[in-house]
Amino acid sequence: MKIKFPENQLLASLPPKVELAIFLIKEELKNVKFINDLQATGTDASIGLLDLSPLISAIIGFKNNLTDEFREWYFDRQTELVASTDVQNDKELLEQAFNFYVDLVVKSHEWDIECKP
Repeated sequence: MKIKFPENQLLASLPPKVELAIFLIKEELKNVKFINDLQATGTDASIGLLDLSPLISAIIGFKNNLTDEFREWYFDRQTELVASTDVQNDKELLEQAFNFYVDLVVKSHEWDIECKP
C-alpha cells in the first residue's frame, strides 16, 4: 500500500511499511485529540478511543507482548504530542506522527535489549 502525501510534505522517501505505520499513528493521534477534547468538556468518551498500539507496534518490529508500563508510556506520549498540536493542520499532525514513530522505534530497541535473556 503506497500512501500518497502532497509533494510539499514529503520528509523523505519512506518504505511502504513505515508510511503505513506513520499513517496509522496520524489517525490515532487525531482520535486521541478528539477523545481528550470530549473528556475536557465532561463527556466520558473513553469507549470511542481507538487503540492501534498492537498493530503499530507489530509493524515497527516489537517482538514481545506489550506490557502495561509500555502502554501507559504510549498513551501518555500521545497525549503530550496532541496537547499542543492543531490536528486540522495536516502538516503539523504529520510531523507529530513522524516524531511518535521515531519515539516508538527507539522504544522498540530499548525493549529488545531489556527483554533478551
